[in-house]
Amino acid sequence: MATHPRRPPGQRWIKRPPRPSRAAPPQPAVRQKPGRTQLLMAVGTGTAAGIVAVILAQLAGARPGIPGFAFGVAFCLGFILLWRGFGGTVQDIKDLFR
Repeated sequence: MATHPRRPPGQRWIKRPPRPSRAAPPQPAVRQKPGRTQLLMAVGTGTAAGIVAVILAQLAGARPGIPGFAFGVAFCLGFILLWRGFGGTVQDIKDLFR
């Protein structure tokens, strides 16, 4: 049996210990998705904000059409702010209706 040129005769190779593997990154926390109750609360908040906007527009003597526009803007703003406050996303809304 031929010996390796760099190894003295009669000695064995010493294996290196295995390298420690990297620790896996921690798993992300499971996100609590908002449900139908939070959706209804956001719709209610948007509607209430819209009604307040209509009342304020009427009291300010706005031209026709402006109170409806104010309702739409306030509804969207109230809904989005509350939904995002619950930690909801657009995908969560889509998931509720699947």
